[in-house]
Amino acid sequence: MRTTTCHGVLLLDGVQRARLRPELSEVIEYRKSGLSVNWIVGCPLDCGYCVRHLFDNFEMKVPRALMDDREAAELLVGHRYFRPHVTPVQLLNRATDPMLPRVKQHTLNMLKLLDVRGLTNHVLVITRWRITPEDCVVLNSLENLKVTVLVTYSGIDDPRVEPVDSAIAVRSLTTAFERADRYRVVLYWRPIVPGLNDSQEHLRRALALSHHAHATVFTGLFFKDQIRDYYRANGLPEPYPDGARLECPRLGGHGIKPRFD
Repeated sequence: MRTTTCHGVLLLDGVQRARLRPELSEVIEYRKSGLSVNWIVGCPLDCGYCVRHLFDNFEMKVPRALMDDREAAELLVGHRYFRPHVTPVQLLNRATDPMLPRVKQHTLNMLKLLDVRGLTNHVLVITRWRITPEDCVVLNSLENLKVTVLVTYSGIDDPRVEPVDSAIAVRSLTTAFERADRYRVVLYWRPIVPGLNDSQEHLRRALALSHHAHATVFTGLFFKDQIRDYYRANGLPEPYPDGARLECPRLGGHGIKPRFD
């Protein structure tokens, strides 16, 4: 019985699959007017605001695969909502980081599998981890897909909330942007949390970084109940007393948006 994918990530066994929430077992998800492909789950980065809290998957630190890359590609192109050259696609944006060392080869391989089909769909890759010059060579070698790399940067200094050094994202952003030819790079400033990274100094840093990207996107923290519970259990400061919200109070008016316009 096969236990690993072609790039070495272990496949989930029956017991591990049974423990997953049903949502995580669905490799293809309709998401934000496109399709999200998530055939690998598990992440060691421990970001306090991670969406994996919503799927009871935060404690799964080692990436595991639901299936091989080729099987996932077949599921995508055969999905009833997939339209060649039209449907936007996101890769591994729900339960892992697509550029983790053990995951990266799967991400790049999936891009190649879709590209050789002649597909010109827009594909998003969202990462807060390391992008190397060698990765950029692969991205530039794609002949058909329209790839956008969104580099997640928070600038949060509290390691209890953001254990990943934001300097990693800064290096990835500049590396990817300097070498971009066949793909585009977006600075994804998130989450903006009141009192943690919405000061004028944080804004100044983000504005400077925006010059190393083709576009900038920013958003607040979706402070849902499961994330709030994690904050409370670990003694973290709660940014919103009234539960789930996505916007940051400083996003409009005299805050962030006018500085980027």
